Amino acid sequence: MSRRILLTRTAEDSGELAALVAGRDIEIVPYPVLRLEEVDDEGGWARALAPDACPTWLVMASPRSAARFVRGCAVRGAGRLLELPLAAIGDGTAAAATAAGMTVSVVGPGTGLGLAEVLAGRWPPATTAVFPCGHHRRPELPEALAETGHRLLPIIVYRMQATPPADLPPIGPDIGAVVVTSPRAARLYLQGVGGRPLPCPHWALGPTTRDAARSLGIDCAIPPDPSIGSLAEELCRS
Repeated sequence: MSRRILLTRTAEDSGELAALVAGRDIEIVPYPVLRLEEVDDEGGWARALAPDACPTWLVMASPRSAARFVRGCAVRGAGRLLELPLAAIGDGTAAAATAAGMTVSVVGPGTGLGLAEVLAGRWPPATTAVFPCGHHRRPELPEALAETGHRLLPIIVYRMQATPPADLPPIGPDIGAVVVTSPRAARLYLQGVGGRPLPCPHWALGPTTRDAARSLGIDCAIPPDPSIGSLAEELCRS
């Protein structure tokens, strides 16, 4: 019997982890506590396309941003933004950007602070970058870049809204582990399962989510690297 691992993502967003554990008697069970809505951030687009903005880079922190940003550029005749070098957080975001037709110049580690450190040593002073992103996003990357004199111009291209508990799928029996994928997802997972974590090991993708989950009473381990690949290795070993 396969070991069933609950993942707080939609089925669409669960494919990378499912592919990495394929053939290891592990079944990834999507538990979509958040669902995606498209956003038209006209103010963000206007700031990024203003004559005095002069961005020289793109920065992307989520795979969900890539295709939506490309579509937004096509609608607005802003193809020149797609010609800018792109820095991505993690292999998953880089792969999504490549699949959407963009050229990735820098792939940073799977955290905002990690990518900020890479870019701070590479960018010339006072670099401006366009930042396609979600409505709810972590502050570490823009704050760390701002501290080193750089500027991000956010364009919100999607929003993750909480799934009503009545719309969540049944979990089913014999969950062998739970993976919470963001601080917000950790909170919504806890609400979905009735306020108490399931009686099994829990994992988080990185220290920020781990610490947020622990503050809610969910004791999470993290993989050595904040990446889906590293998480997959740990799930296969455990």
